[in-house]
Amino acid sequence: MAGFSKHRWPPDGPERELLEYLDGLHRAHGQPSMARIGKAVGLAAGTVSAFFTAARPIGPERLEAVVGFLGGDPARAERLRRSAATVRNDRARIPAPAVRSRPGPGWAAPDTDDDGTTRLDVILFDTAANRLNRPELMVGRQRLIETVTGWLDADGRVLLYGLGGAGKTAIAATVADRCVDAHHGPYLWLRVGDADADVVLDALSRCLSTAFGTGGSLPPPGDARLLAIEGQVSQAGIRLCVLDDVWNPAALHTILKAIPADVAVLVTSRLRLGLEHQVEVDGLEAAEAVRLLAHHAHDDAVAALPDAEALCRDLRFHPYLIEIAGHRLRQYALTPAELRHDVDGSPHELEMPAGFAAPGRQSGRRLLDTTIGALPHADARDALAAVGALFSGSVTPELLSCYLGIGLGRSRSALNALVDVSFAKRSGGTYVVHDLTVSYARTVLRDDGARSAVGAVRDFVAAYADDHEVIARDLDNIVAAADRAQQSAVEDFVAILETLAARGYLDTHGHTLALLRLLDAAIDVSRDRPGTERLHLLLSKRGNASFNAGEFDEAVGFYRDALALAPTAQRRVIMLSVIAKALAEAGRHEPAEATFDEAYALADAEADDVGTMRVLEAHSVAAFRRHDYARVRELTERGVQLSRALGDRAAEAIFLNNLGSATFELGVETALRYHHEAKAIAVDTSNEHILAITHRCLGADFHAQEQFDRARENFAEALRLYGRLGQTQREAKVRQLMRQFGYLTPAV
Repeated sequence: MAGFSKHRWPPDGPERELLEYLDGLHRAHGQPSMARIGKAVGLAAGTVSAFFTAARPIGPERLEAVVGFLGGDPARAERLRRSAATVRNDRARIPAPAVRSRPGPGWAAPDTDDDGTTRLDVILFDTAANRLNRPELMVGRQRLIETVTGWLDADGRVLLYGLGGAGKTAIAATVADRCVDAHHGPYLWLRVGDADADVVLDALSRCLSTAFGTGGSLPPPGDARLLAIEGQVSQAGIRLCVLDDVWNPAALHTILKAIPADVAVLVTSRLRLGLEHQVEVDGLEAAEAVRLLAHHAHDDAVAALPDAEALCRDLRFHPYLIEIAGHRLRQYALTPAELRHDVDGSPHELEMPAGFAAPGRQSGRRLLDTTIGALPHADARDALAAVGALFSGSVTPELLSCYLGIGLGRSRSALNALVDVSFAKRSGGTYVVHDLTVSYARTVLRDDGARSAVGAVRDFVAAYADDHEVIARDLDNIVAAADRAQQSAVEDFVAILETLAARGYLDTHGHTLALLRLLDAAIDVSRDRPGTERLHLLLSKRGNASFNAGEFDEAVGFYRDALALAPTAQRRVIMLSVIAKALAEAGRHEPAEATFDEAYALADAEADDVGTMRVLEAHSVAAFRRHDYARVRELTERGVQLSRALGDRAAEAIFLNNLGSATFELGVETALRYHHEAKAIAVDTSNEHILAITHRCLGADFHAQEQFDRARENFAEALRLYGRLGQTQREAKVRQLMRQFGYLTPAV
C-alpha cells in the first residue's frame, strides 16, 4: 500500500476537492503504489505522485486514465478539475505594468512543479527584449533561423520540435526578437506548458486588454470567445505569436483557432505536432558544438584542447548538455579528457554544478524524466525500456512485438508514441531512437527482470525467417545478440545462425564481415557437438560466402568439408556441383570437369533428376566462364527439358535465360568471324569504303558483347573513314549511334 504527503494541499476550495476525490478513490482501491498506477496508465511513478500531492496539476487525459484505473467517475472528476483549473488561473494572475521598449503586460503562474511544465506566461513584446529566453550566443542555427523566418514572413505556422534542451526556445526567442528589429510589429510570447486552452485564452485576453486599455469581459467558452480573442489580436497589430513549450496538443489545437490567419505562429514543443511546417531541432555540428563548449567554459582556449570535440560527441552534440559540460570545466578546472571519464557512456547523468539551473533542468536526465511523463500509455514506456535492453538503438515493430509479447499493432503504436515525443524517428520500417534517449533507457529504465533480449531476438529470427527484408532491418540487433550469446547462451547463438543459414537469408542478402565472423564461430562450436547436419549446412553456406567474395579456393575447402558430412546422396550431388563450379571460376577447368562427371554419375546412380538438374545449372555457369557457348546451349537445353518435366518453373526460367544468352553469344561470335574476314579483304584490296562499313559492324558486335573499349575504337575508325571519304550521311548516322551509346567525347 502507498501513502503520500499532503503538505502542499490547499486548505480548501475546488483544488482540495479534486485532491480529496482522488485520495478517496485511492483508498477505496486498496492504496496501490504510485509505480503500479503509473504502469497501468503509462506514466512515471513520480508524475503520478505529483498529481496526488498537489505538486503539479493533472490534465484531462491523464485524469481520465487515473480515475478509470481507480474505478471512479471520469465525468465528475473532470468537473472538479475544471473548477480547480479556473481557481488556479485566477490565483496566478500577476499583472505587470506596461512599459514600452520592454516586455509588455503579462501574467506568470508560479512554477510549483519541478519540471516547470505547469507555468503559464503571456507577455507582449514590442521591442527585441526577450533576454530571458534569447541566449547570449547563438551558434550553428543560422540556416534553420533563416528557413523558419521565411515561413513566418509568409504567415506560416511553424513547429520547432525535439528533445528538451535542444535549443527550441532559444531559437524561437531569437527569431521573434529579430522580427521586432525588422519593424514587423509586436509579438506575443505565450509559454503554454500543459495548461488548458480556456486558461491560456483567458490569460491572453486579459494581457491584451490591459496593454491596450480595452477592458470588457469575454464571452463564455466556445466559438464566440475564439472570435473575440481573434479580434483582439488583430486590433493589437500583432504579427507573430510564439507558443512556447507546448505540452497539451488539444489546447494548442483550440488556441490556434483564436489566432488570425494573417498572423504568423511559431510553436516549440518536445511533441511532434501536426503544424504546416515542422523542423526538428537536434544536435549541433561538431565545430559549432566545440565553440559553444568554449563559450560556456568562459575560455576560448578550450576549443583547441585535445578531446574537446570528442567530449561534445560523447554528449551527442546536445546544446544543453554542452552548456552543462562548459560549466563543469570552469567550476572544477577540468580538461575535456577528464570530463569524458566522468561521462562514461551516460551523458544524460551529467549535472549542472551545485544544482545551479532552472527547475527540471539540473541534468539531461531531468529533461528526459519530464518527457517520459508525457508518454500516453504503458506500451510506449515499455517500448523505450525494450530499446534499452536491446543492442543497437533501433528496433522494428516486429522485434519489439517479440520482446514485449504484444501484437504487431500495439507494438507499432508504442513506437509511434516515441516518435510523437521526439524520442525516435521512423526510417524505412525501422524506428531509430535518439542516442541520448538510448543511454537514458539503458541506465534508468533497465529492468533486469525483463525477458532475455537474446531470447527475444532468437524468437524474432525464427518468426520472420522467411521475411528477409524484416530480418535485414534489424540485423544490427541480431548480430549483437548473437555475439553476446556466444558466451552466455550458446544454444541461442547457434540457433540464430542456423536459422539465418537454413531459411535463405544468407543467400539473398549476403554476409557482412560481422555476420561472417559469427558464422565461423558457429561452425567452430558445431564441430564439437553431436550430429552433423547443422555443421554441414553452416559449412555449405560459408562456402557460398567465400564463392561470392571471389575466394574460390577457400570456397572449395568449405564445400569439401561439407561434402564429407552430407546427410543424403542428393546433398552430395549438390556439393560436388558447387565444388566443380568454384574450381571452374578459379580457372582449374580439368578438375572441374572431372568433378562434374562425378556429380552426374552419382545423380544417375541414384536416379536423382533434381540432383541432375542442379548439376546442369552449375555446369552451364562453368561453361560460360570458358566462353564455350555451344556447351552452354547443350547443357541449358537439357536443363529446360528436365525442369519442365519436374514442374520446376523457377529452374526453367534460369535455364531459359542462360539458353538465350548462349544463343546470343553464339550469334555474335559468328558475326565477328565473318566481319573479321571482311576486314581482311578490305585491307588487302585497300578499299576504304568497305573498311568503314566493316569497322561499323565490328563496333556493333563488340558493343553487344559489352566490350566497350573495342566497340569505341571501331566506331571511331568508321567515323574517321566516312569523313575522309566525304560520306556525310553515313558519318552522321555513326556519330548519332556513338552519341546514343555514350562513345563520343565532348570534343567530338
